[in-house]
Amino acid sequence: MILRIALILATALPAAAECVTYQSFTKGVKVTLEDGTVWTARRDAHDVIRIDQINGKEAYARYVVGPFGVYPTESTRNGKGSISEFSYRRDPVEPRAGMDWTSNVKAQNTLIGAAPDPVRYEKVHVTAGAARVVRLGKCRYAAMGVDMGHLGGPYPTVQHFTYFPDLRFGIQTQITYPAATVKKAAVLAMKAE
Repeated sequence: MILRIALILATALPAAAECVTYQSFTKGVKVTLEDGTVWTARRDAHDVIRIDQINGKEAYARYVVGPFGVYPTESTRNGKGSISEFSYRRDPVEPRAGMDWTSNVKAQNTLIGAAPDPVRYEKVHVTAGAARVVRLGKCRYAAMGVDMGHLGGPYPTVQHFTYFPDLRFGIQTQITYPAATVKKAAVLAMKAE
């Protein structure tokens, strides 16, 4: 088992100088998604990732901030012009294969220019699949799917993320709404700025 994990990690290391590394996120990494959106991701202290949309195409959020890019603590929605803020009762843990993590969450939405909505309390349930090697251009990375289900609140959605464990970075690539509407946007490219 340890040998298998070592082989996966060894083959997941960037294959060329233009490949993204953990350190690339200090200056920024440009991420292109299948839906046409382009994002810049930067790492702050404690592996908090801030992801900003840099093109005009509509997306779920204009920006997202959160640990590892997987646990949103703040985001701004395009269409509604609202800021969503989330505070987790338990400290978010780094996604790992087979994880099953749950936390109560304090959440609030504020329409820009209006009074905040009432605070609501919900629960999130986070699971992760096994890592596998993916190829983006000439580069290979370990990647895994991470799902965050929002339970017990007025917006029972499931956010799907692609998480790159060697980079300690994740980005939302799909969202499933209660009415079975699914938005998909696989990662097409990553490039260090």
